[in-house]
Amino acid sequence: MVIVPSIDVSRGRVRFPSGDALEMEPRDLAATFVADGAEELHLVDLDGAERGDYANLPLLSDIARASVGVPCRLAGGLASLDRAAGALDAGFAGVLFSSAVFAEPTLLRSIATLADRAIVEIESKAGGLAPRGGGAELVARALGIDSVGAAVEAVDAGIRALYVIDLETEGGLGGPALALLGRIRQALGPRADTVALHTGGGVRNLADIAALARFGAASVVVGRALAARRFTLADAKTAAA
Repeated sequence: MVIVPSIDVSRGRVRFPSGDALEMEPRDLAATFVADGAEELHLVDLDGAERGDYANLPLLSDIARASVGVPCRLAGGLASLDRAAGALDAGFAGVLFSSAVFAEPTLLRSIATLADRAIVEIESKAGGLAPRGGGAELVARALGIDSVGAAVEAVDAGIRALYVIDLETEGGLGGPALALLGRIRQALGPRADTVALHTGGGVRNLADIAALARFGAASVVVGRALAARRFTLADAKTAAA
């Protein structure tokens, strides 16, 4: 399991989903994570997710290009193939698509053509999708779709990587989405072995990291806990081994 440090940016500053800010420049935080041995970085444009304003994209692209040898994923309410293509051209190794894309089945099939450069989010709240960005119309149509059913639909459409997150625990260190991951794996049956199940949000401690590793998650995104030095990246890697 890969430990993927997250850098969430709003108005050019680091900000956690909980709303807390960190007095450190995004570039400096990225450099710190790379120096600590990060194998990947998860870069989030919070303004893009919340308002459809991707003013942070040049900054995040600079970080992706500067992080030589460390692949960077872009997240932040993306639901457009054109924007995803632009991000890949700008130096990102992969793109996470908002669960708003479940409003349009043909869009899922198009996303599948990006193969391992595309990860589709299962942003879940109380068992239903709760997309964070992707356009008001798509969000309204995807809102409340059964999260487990959406995961199965994505795999049916050819998606081979999912990012599973429980929004009820994400912002406040409330624990990882193990229960939801388990339900998705069960619903996929034998096909679960062909799908990379990524996750993030809510990680509190090294025990959570170890539990996700035992589950077999492909990666776990950790932001606040690493930035606040609740544990180090090296500690997390040891717990995941």
